[in-house]
Amino acid sequence: MLRSLIVNPETSGQDELAFLRNVAPEKLAIILADRCSIVWVDVTDPTEDEIAWLEQQLHLHPAVVKDLKREDRRPTLLIYPEYMFLSLLEPQFSLNRVSSTEIHCLVGERFFVTVRQSNAQTVDDAYERAAQNPETFTRGIAYLMYLTAQFVVDGYYPLLDQISNRLNEMEESILATGSKNVSQHNVYHVKRQLISLRQMVAPQREVLSSVIGEERLAESSENRDLFRHLYERLLRVYDVIDSQRDLSSNVLDLLRSQEATRMTEAVNRLTILSMIFLPLTFVIGFFELNFVTTEPELRIPLDGAWVITMIIALTVVTMSSFLWFFRRKGWV
Repeated sequence: MLRSLIVNPETSGQDELAFLRNVAPEKLAIILADRCSIVWVDVTDPTEDEIAWLEQQLHLHPAVVKDLKREDRRPTLLIYPEYMFLSLLEPQFSLNRVSSTEIHCLVGERFFVTVRQSNAQTVDDAYERAAQNPETFTRGIAYLMYLTAQFVVDGYYPLLDQISNRLNEMEESILATGSKNVSQHNVYHVKRQLISLRQMVAPQREVLSSVIGEERLAESSENRDLFRHLYERLLRVYDVIDSQRDLSSNVLDLLRSQEATRMTEAVNRLTILSMIFLPLTFVIGFFELNFVTTEPELRIPLDGAWVITMIIALTVVTMSSFLWFFRRKGWV
């Protein structure tokens, strides 16, 4: 689907028709050729015909046409004599999984084109912002590019907030109830999400850094300052990702510590049980060998009832003594 916003800065505020929306492709081709108006063309879920139309009207390089059809493009900035090709990544969060969708931008002297999939919500937000305020176009093509990139960068913050809340919940759950409700798999899943975000943000830092140094895009000191501010915001996103990775590592260490503590407690209980039953086994074994025997000299010179009573009493005393000692030491 192709839609457009068109403003002629020379007649803006004087002619009601200075701001146009969604003109027919034939008329849009004429406006692009005249180069009198500032045009934003947004192509959603592009078809082969729409990409061919862009190639014809903007005289795109074959490599750019190929990239417009791809969905695995790394964020990049390519400079051509008549335009620039910019690719950004918008974060997506669905089914507890982090992914990205690409936003391709073509930036010319009088046109700004975005090519993307329908799930790229940030472009819709930027497009509606510009549609509600035609004066946005009077600030130039560079500002339209900044507006779109700003919404893309801001899209990382809600996702980072969700991950941060999840890590805090895990930490509180581990401290409150041990590791019963949190597993290492949960923590590793969050770490993978942060790694995915880091891989999205890192190349975009390089792209924005290159944008700041590009004269045709940052055509004024005001626009250059805007892109510097956007670059700093992206750096903060990167720092937040790193800090949350550290937090996830701390949560994982805490979880492992809790599990090791539980394991140690289980081993201690088993050791105590072994220490209690070991002397009991010795006592029972000793009397068994000496109470029933074919050698008269080894027999215990007591009646069987007395021997059984003595075995039971000695067993109870031994067990009680060990339990009292272990409780006094705080081991049980």
